[in-house]
Amino acid sequence: MIHIGAQKCASSSLQASLRLYQAACDKNLFSFVFLNPAQLRAASDALTLKKDAPFQYIDRILSGLKGSFSVVSHEMLGNRPALVQAIARRALRQHSFDHVVVVGYTRLQSSYHISAFKQWFFRDHKKLRHDISVLKNLELPWRKFSSLERSLFALAVSGRDRSWFANYKKFLAGCASFSDQLTISSNHIPTKSNPYLLLEDFFRLSDYECVDDLSSYDVRKNISFHPVVVHALSAHFASLGSRVSCFPGPHEGNRWLFRICDRLDNVGGDVGDEKEVFPADFVRSIVDYLDHFNYSNNLKYCRLMSVDESYFKPSDSSDSLLSKDQLVHLAHRATESRDQKKIDDYLLNSENLFMNAARAEIIST
Repeated sequence: MIHIGAQKCASSSLQASLRLYQAACDKNLFSFVFLNPAQLRAASDALTLKKDAPFQYIDRILSGLKGSFSVVSHEMLGNRPALVQAIARRALRQHSFDHVVVVGYTRLQSSYHISAFKQWFFRDHKKLRHDISVLKNLELPWRKFSSLERSLFALAVSGRDRSWFANYKKFLAGCASFSDQLTISSNHIPTKSNPYLLLEDFFRLSDYECVDDLSSYDVRKNISFHPVVVHALSAHFASLGSRVSCFPGPHEGNRWLFRICDRLDNVGGDVGDEKEVFPADFVRSIVDYLDHFNYSNNLKYCRLMSVDESYFKPSDSSDSLLSKDQLVHLAHRATESRDQKKIDDYLLNSENLFMNAARAEIIST
């Protein structure tokens, strides 16, 4: 079977659970492979350019799967339906697989973007510049907002968001030619209000009959960084303007950054209370806006893929979708009540604390 992610949809947790389960299983019964992203990109790019795709790597992986039930996984596949179709076709027609199941997971778009920001976008120079330009075009003083607020606000006013419905329509349409040899399943990731064992659900969607108690294989991995790191790096990169960015970029230096996170509590210093400089009510308003904006499409996705609609229900804090003008008005009101000196001091303190922890980490190595 093929696990397609998507990114920030519990993929790391599921992959870690599958590794644990594989280690405890008979290799003739169960196999798991985390696919190489560079090899997948090369194959995907070739398909897009309508060239002969370099499938030697994928063929080697498929031919090496020994388990009667086997899983290949990478979260980037959720954005590449043509590549998933090509992998499924090779598995069925060239490697004699009996059946292929494609399984993907989703989450509220607002939750997805907050998680993605805290992992990648806070250090994405191009994304930070784009968000600032959106606020400037609306005559909003961008320095009055946190980088997360700018990111979510720019997404909301653009009117362009990820559509799980459109995504899975593409997967279903592209796989129609496989007849009954291929099935596609999906679900919302576990939440605090709707918890469940992810690995158990994954096997259920895969039609894999498992009698083991899977609770001991349930791994929760949430890759995000200390708020000081997020504020410090995003503030620094935003101050660079159009100049070339520097290390670490969105996918660089994760282990180094986590070591800095571990040191932050020991280097001394206090940045202050984030909620005093960036009150949480503005982010809540944007989240409500995004959840209402996406709700009708999310319902279509739920009905298409038999997913519980309650996962995507907007918060009870608001009954209807604000207009874009109303959201912009809220942003202007937020700027009137915020103290620029407090914001500047908070961000400067964050940068200083980050640099002290980074210096300690560099000296130690």
